[in-house]
Amino acid sequence: MLTSDPMRHFTWRRDQRHRPGLQFLTSTGRHHGAESLEESRVLLALDFAGDVVDVVSQPLKISFGACGKRRSHTPDYLAVPRRGVWLIDVRPESLIKESDRESFAAAAEVAVVCGWRYVVAARWREHAFAGLDAMASRRRLRSDPLGLRPVLLAEAGGGRRFGELAAATGCEPVARASCCTCCGPGGWASTWPPCLGTARS
Repeated sequence: MLTSDPMRHFTWRRDQRHRPGLQFLTSTGRHHGAESLEESRVLLALDFAGDVVDVVSQPLKISFGACGKRRSHTPDYLAVPRRGVWLIDVRPESLIKESDRESFAAAAEVAVVCGWRYVVAARWREHAFAGLDAMASRRRLRSDPLGLRPVLLAEAGGGRRFGELAAATGCEPVARASCCTCCGPGGWASTWPPCLGTARS
């Protein structure tokens, strides 16, 4: 199960209300899919749990009967810490409907049968995620696998604006992200020529 693909694929379209994406976990060294910002937050919390060794997005599909009808449900994550296994569903408390409760009950039964633990991530304690987000922002790697920094430093001496500087690298999206993260304490922008201000385009 740990090496399987998600039970359903993540989709993107312009008019959707949720925000799918990929969240990198330091604990696994891989990107993991998230269908919403809430799921991304759960992944971030798992990364800070300290003993997580693997996470699988949408690990299995459960088929069950409820009110005389056949239903199916796909839990969001299977988290594997050093001890035990957690099956996780993510749903903001205010959005949980009766049909969701039935799906969660079925997932809980499956977890019991498999010897796993089950939880629904429905709300955060006050200030919990703000603290996680602040800590996560300080641990981003400042590596330069594409070798953009020498180009940026060379071009910076010409007094270019931010957009021109990024475009000069030939890899503008990554260069823009690199420039934005380099200006914090200890960032490599401390080596920029004094003539380069904080201009943005």
